Amino acid sequence: MNQQVMQILTQMNQQYENLQEQIKVIEQQLLELQYFREELNILSSKENSSILAPLGKSVFAPVVFSSSEKVFVEVGAGYFVKKNLHDAKLVVEEQTKKFHEFKAQLSAEVSSLTVQLEQMFSTMQNTQ
Repeated sequence: MNQQVMQILTQMNQQYENLQEQIKVIEQQLLELQYFREELNILSSKENSSILAPLGKSVFAPVVFSSSEKVFVEVGAGYFVKKNLHDAKLVVEEQTKKFHEFKAQLSAEVSSLTVQLEQMFSTMQNTQ
């Protein structure tokens, strides 16, 4: 096997591993959004809910939350906007949709890369 082919295989393998890592990060984000959506549903179903609001790392304060109050929703790059619960749910749904689309795109890239790797290995085996 020549040096150039080994270099290409190494690059393709690194790209494959990077794509897999990105997919894992997206899956984690999707789980967090699912948890957030469930919490919003709980808040909207109870009037004057008593909750524990995070103040910092492992520090929480008891708070009474009315479903008519607004929440701060991060919309990206550290920016937050005030939303009522319904609008916050819509933001979560839109973010979930975008993450699913991005995951599908990355999965397609993984599939394409897998086919390319298989073709390269097949070609290498046929030339030996």
